[in-house]
Amino acid sequence: MGHSRRRDRLFRRAAVGAAVLTGACVVLAQVLPDSLALSAVRLTVIGFLLLGGTTCVVAGLRRHGAERWWRLLMAVMVLAVAVASAAVFRDTAAGRSPVPQLTPASLVYLIPLAMGVAGVLLYPTDPVEHDDAEDGGPLHAYRWYAITILDGMIVVGSVALLVWATVLERTVGHGEPLGPGPLYSIILAAVSLVVFVVLILVAVFREPRDSRGHALLLAGMCAASISAMWELAVLIHGLDYVPRLTDLPIGVGALLIGLAAISTDPDTGTATGAAVDADADADADADIVGVGLAAVPSPGRRAASARLRRWHAILPYLPLTAAGAATVLQIAGDGIGHWEEIWALLALLLLALVRQMMTMSDNIRLLGQVEEKQRQLRHQAFHDPLTGLANRSLFIDRLERALRRQPGPAERFAVLFCDLDDFKRVNDVLGHAAGDDLLRITGARLAGCVRAADTVARLGGDEFAILLVSANTDDPEAVGRRLAAAVRAPVRLASHTFTVAASVGLVTVDPETGTGAPHRGANPDAEPDPDPDPDVEPDPDVPDTAEQLLHRADLAMYAAKARRNGEPAVYTPELVGPGRARPALNVPLP
Repeated sequence: MGHSRRRDRLFRRAAVGAAVLTGACVVLAQVLPDSLALSAVRLTVIGFLLLGGTTCVVAGLRRHGAERWWRLLMAVMVLAVAVASAAVFRDTAAGRSPVPQLTPASLVYLIPLAMGVAGVLLYPTDPVEHDDAEDGGPLHAYRWYAITILDGMIVVGSVALLVWATVLERTVGHGEPLGPGPLYSIILAAVSLVVFVVLILVAVFREPRDSRGHALLLAGMCAASISAMWELAVLIHGLDYVPRLTDLPIGVGALLIGLAAISTDPDTGTATGAAVDADADADADADIVGVGLAAVPSPGRRAASARLRRWHAILPYLPLTAAGAATVLQIAGDGIGHWEEIWALLALLLLALVRQMMTMSDNIRLLGQVEEKQRQLRHQAFHDPLTGLANRSLFIDRLERALRRQPGPAERFAVLFCDLDDFKRVNDVLGHAAGDDLLRITGARLAGCVRAADTVARLGGDEFAILLVSANTDDPEAVGRRLAAAVRAPVRLASHTFTVAASVGLVTVDPETGTGAPHRGANPDAEPDPDPDPDVEPDPDVPDTAEQLLHRADLAMYAAKARRNGEPAVYTPELVGPGRARPALNVPLP
């Protein structure tokens, strides 16, 4: 806490110092004569740029990962502007024109501006919705960066085209080509605006981890953009002088970027000061419902996130629509001859198409994720997580369908109930991990003994059930003996080999005889009564529900367990609650 307070005091002192330096520069520009004021301001701006860039370098070297790289990239941009400002100051001090003379070499400064864009995008942020909606890996993060840059280019380009079509073209003159100075200045100013718009998009549609530092960075880029626009106006209007405070916003922007660089603690990556931490914790508590891993966004937070996503989807198309409408109206009024506007509009439409294709790609990816999660949820709802077999809900559902189905002649189905002998002792002596291994192995063996159309389910604990959907092709008792033999096969548990027995109960439903009793003795050639008497009471031996049928198979299983001969027991109406004596394992446990 003491270290954080010291750093917060340092930040406050730096902020006060930046404010004092800015105020002093303004006062100095006002009291000095015109011949010295511009040179003094430009020299001061160079000092501000060097101070802000050096602060970013020092602060960046004390951090790691993205916290380091965004600071170093911003330092490159600020120091490059300092070099350019030094060249402008040299011309001013030598008595040349105070208006910067831009040449094709001036476009080299697009490189540090591009690094500024990269630094803005590397600023640590989180999704606003606080969920896994953006869990698409590193490639998805790069797509988000690309979409943000495209949005910035579309917004800036659309606004520039709108301003040109409505105001600027008439100011410059119809058909009069721009000189190289204004043209290069427009390019540099447009890139600066792209950086600024990208920063706005990040602030609106992402959540910066340090909101104070992000706000300072935003203010710094805004100040630099204002200065660029001011110089652009000077060039376009053909002025031979520069207002004395034109360059000051660039220096102020550098100081604000330097303050953003020292806004966070290098050890924690969070804003310094106990008050800032407390505010962040309070905001998190207000937006999140739940505790720990179970925390989920509140309904209000989810609704706000949905609105932000909708605005993010339509944002670049609003200024594009306005610019397109203004251009079309101008062309319709003046005739076809404004090819610059047409080509600019086509370029913006191409950018919008690329952006839309990337959005569609994201939507397809998200739709695939939703479908996969729905499939996983359906599987988890109806399958046992340990063995992967059907669970009780799915087994009962399929059993109910088998009872309701109108099968063909001589078609019957059977239910087998399987219970492992002395499973509790395996758990107690060898541990639950060995017990889980035994359940997985048993489930795999049972599934391997039946057809793909049959259903093997784990009902819970060491109880398994098997539905033979067409018992007329296989003898259910033979299937029961095969299952018992498969379970009795030696199994390796906890570095020991054991033979674990199973008790199997069986009940068969024969639709032709209308019984749930064993199929032995039934007449498979008997015809069902086509006109049953409604006054006759239903046969109590016929199961009405899947639960009743499963209960009969359970009774037969306990009968098999009482016999201790390893043979499956067939349900008969005479079965009553058998004793629950359980055989021992064939191999003693260590």
